[in-house]
Amino acid sequence: MDCTWLKTSPSLKKGIEIINQLDESRFEQFLRRIVVKLKLQDSEIFTEEEKSKLEKLFQINEEQLMLAVKTILYIFKRLLKFIFMPINLRNDLFSIGFNNEKTNFIIKVWSTETSVILNDMASSSKEKYEEDPIFHWKLNAELSSEYQKKSKIPKAYISFLGKDDNTEIEVTHQDLNSIFLQFEVIQNELDNLL
Repeated sequence: MDCTWLKTSPSLKKGIEIINQLDESRFEQFLRRIVVKLKLQDSEIFTEEEKSKLEKLFQINEEQLMLAVKTILYIFKRLLKFIFMPINLRNDLFSIGFNNEKTNFIIKVWSTETSVILNDMASSSKEKYEEDPIFHWKLNAELSSEYQKKSKIPKAYISFLGKDDNTEIEVTHQDLNSIFLQFEVIQNELDNLL
């Protein structure tokens, strides 16, 4: 078990064993309910009546049910703190003991939840960008000048918007390429710090 994002313990292993034995026809609904309650930070995931129905449905006792719920909660809390490629997540879930069917259900629910979170982040950042943009740009081409007749020089105009002032710069293709290369160097240095 070489899973770096998850600390394994005997109770986690026992919880995974119980989860692997749960009826697959009802497992996805069970899993989604736990994840939804996790997002709502609701302390009571299932009522007492629901718990007893689940115990009968999955043919387990209350202690086993609660261990399965706690295991799923722990795994999803950890999943929501990291970024995974689905194939890597699949391999990690196999390595900690989940069977193929339960791994597929977990990845399906995780993918749905992750895409909802990413879409929310994208829409909120897009709204913020539209309300308060940092810069604007436009393209233009100088077709001739008094220095060079009948030449075509493409240029970009970038406007940086501040609270008190706006700055506009004119850049050629060469200038823009140079700026891009400088940003790439900065990005590489930032990546090396991580």
